Parts: sequence; structure tokens; C-alpha cells
Amino acid sequence: MDASQRRTFALVNAAVAPWWLGMIAMPRSRLTAWLMERLPAALAALGVSYTALVARGLAGEPLDIADPDALRRFLATPEGFLAGWTHYVVFDLFVGRWIWRTALHEGRHCRVALLLTFMFGPAGLTLFAAQRRLRPAGGNRAA
Repeated sequence: MDASQRRTFALVNAAVAPWWLGMIAMPRSRLTAWLMERLPAALAALGVSYTALVARGLAGEPLDIADPDALRRFLATPEGFLAGWTHYVVFDLFVGRWIWRTALHEGRHCRVALLLTFMFGPAGLTLFAAQRRLRPAGGNRAA
């Protein structure tokens, strides 16, 4: 990766950090609520960035997503990697927001599930889904 691509990677990561920090460290604060109201705009901006990265990576070449070798080759390029990483970051944050909102609404703890979602995506979602299935909602207002 060149310096510009490394900056893009760092920027994508930094762009989502305030939301994750708020949800994990201060899930019930006014600041976190304020940040979360602004999340759709940030997700839209990241979505536009993702689209630009994919377009730049493909540069007029169609991508056959049914061909694992073609997909692997695309993801092995710096643009493909950045597009894939942006995809992960955006979807994990979207899922994190759902976990955060659901936990607040149902009076559940969510910090561990959010931390796992931030670090390992589906692992956090799986934990939160298991928590919801195994324990009825309510009574647990600490988040």
C-alpha cells in the first residue's frame, strides 16, 4: 500500500471511532445519544467512499463475484482491500448501533457484545442474540 492508501485506511478507522467509544464507554450518555443521531450521515459518507473504492479498484473491469479467484484477486489489490475493509467497518458499526439501541430499549448490558462486534463483527452479534434469547428483557438498566 502506498502512503495515500494507508491514510485512507487510517481515516476509515478514525471515522468510526467516536461512535464505538461512545457506545462502549458511555452507552447512556447524552453525548453518545447525540453522536448516534448523526450516525446515518456518517454511514452514508462511508458508503460513498466504499463505492468510490470499488469503482477505482475495478477500473472498468467487471467483477464476477461468483468466481472466487476473481474475487480474491480483487480483494488482494490495495483498492479492493480498502473497499472490503470499509464494507466491514460500515456493517459492523450498523450492527453495533442496532445492538446499542436494542440494549437500551430492553434494559440490557451491551458493552461486551459491542466490544466483540467492534473487534470481531459476527461474534458480538452472536453473543447479543444469545443474551436476548437466554434472558428476558428488562430490569437491567446499566447497559
